[in-house]
Amino acid sequence: MRKWFLGFCFLLFFNVQTAGYLRENVSLEELKEAGIPVEDFCKAGVEREEMDLYLTFWEDLVCFPAAGSCGEADSGFFFENTWKEERNYGGNRVHEGCDIFGEKSVSGYYPVVSMTAGVVEKIGWLPLGGWRIGIRSPGGGYFYYAHLSSYGAEFQEGDSVKAGEVLGFLGDSGYGEEGTTGKFPPHLHLGIYVRTEKTEEYALNPYPVLEFLQEEQKNFFY
Repeated sequence: MRKWFLGFCFLLFFNVQTAGYLRENVSLEELKEAGIPVEDFCKAGVEREEMDLYLTFWEDLVCFPAAGSCGEADSGFFFENTWKEERNYGGNRVHEGCDIFGEKSVSGYYPVVSMTAGVVEKIGWLPLGGWRIGIRSPGGGYFYYAHLSSYGAEFQEGDSVKAGEVLGFLGDSGYGEEGTTGKFPPHLHLGIYVRTEKTEEYALNPYPVLEFLQEEQKNFFY
């Protein structure tokens, strides 16, 4: 009787484990069908349980957030996976975003465009982010564009924007009181946040999103 009971427990455990494995694989297939490049996300260090959160805004994505200048179709942008690296301005913290640099290290040269359609949720100066603007996409993703040199229009909270619309220009504002510039090379800091049951702002790594958009050549020129 004891051997029969142990055998039954083993089969039950095996079936539960197998069912869990199959469910995870089905979920991964669903992510792939939705367009999520699962392998690239894994390489970027995105945890399996976080991948589902990208579905919040995945269908909203249209274009790379930094645009080239007309007549320079070969102008490029570069960025690295610096997710959660240590930062020390304003106290010890970690990097909740991805920094995008242009070939020309000139403030105000490259347009910053909205990756999605959406609504302006936040705008104005932050000591850390400088001139920034935050766009909430239709699916609920919050896209934070920081260190702008200036804005592309007189945006107000509640304004609607289109995907590809110029939000401002890549710059070097921030790390000080309003108007502070020049404390770091010009770049765009991009942050992506979603709402969860536990928090209003759950930070996600933008790096694999930017890789996807750049590889798909969903970029604009002005």
